[in-house]
Amino acid sequence: MERSNFRRKPKQARSQERYDRILDTAANLFLEKGFDATSTNEIAKEAAISIGSVYQYFDDKKGIAKALTERYVKALREITDAVLATDVADLPNQDAIPMLMAPILDFHFRHPTFRSLWLATEGSPELRASMEAMDDEVRGRVQKLFEDRAPGIPREKARVGVAVMHLALQALLGAIARSDDTEFNEKATSEMLEMIAAYVDKVALEHQS
Repeated sequence: MERSNFRRKPKQARSQERYDRILDTAANLFLEKGFDATSTNEIAKEAAISIGSVYQYFDDKKGIAKALTERYVKALREITDAVLATDVADLPNQDAIPMLMAPILDFHFRHPTFRSLWLATEGSPELRASMEAMDDEVRGRVQKLFEDRAPGIPREKARVGVAVMHLALQALLGAIARSDDTEFNEKATSEMLEMIAAYVDKVALEHQS
């Protein structure tokens, strides 16, 4: 079993500021250089914090990545909770789908390190388990929403449908990560959401109760 990689959590405002600065700096370096190419010493230097202070909070770089991942997961869960609590029962899919998915996509666009950490979790079963648990939770809740909008759909069909939408969104995030064209990114996002809405319409029509 992996150890926690955490030494202690900050309790005072000054310590919290230092802790957050370590995580913010690590996020930038992980994105710029990649997880494997970034050292704990570099994180400390860029954050203008002594390496000893970094080790007050974390055993190693993996511990920093874990804390950063948990921060992203917490923020994304809060966004997802708010989104899935939105009442869209009376809205057509062309309106409901963008309303539900846009905030989640926006989170990914604003936090590109989140995606890079996902790719870096191959070497850490604990980190990967944390990411996969969040992913499974979101997909389960989206499946329930899918079933509510297509009441006659078999559960397995709904599960496959959610997987299709998830893969489409992953492809979109990958394309945008490789593009600096803001206009393209906005249009691609809009087109993808329209395509998903049309897909949900099609499935709902096929399985009307």
